[in-house]
Amino acid sequence: MKLSFWSDEDRWFVPRSLGLGYSLNLKYVAKRLGWIRSSTSAAEAGSETLAEAPQIETESREDRLRKQIERSRFEVDR
Repeated sequence: MKLSFWSDEDRWFVPRSLGLGYSLNLKYVAKRLGWIRSSTSAAEAGSETLAEAPQIETESREDRLRKQIERSRFEVDR
């Protein structure tokens, strides 16, 4: 079932999914109040953080295991 009150459309009122009339688009209201980011600003912000973040997806499983073994070498048993 489509949620008419949480729509991706950038307008205040959207058609209801059931019945006649319109309902308030709460997602648009939340964006306007700054409670959530819009998808375009999140993509722009994400591009900056992706450049700074380590690329875990590009590492192979063997590389991740090798790094984990190297880190565990220096752990001290109590």
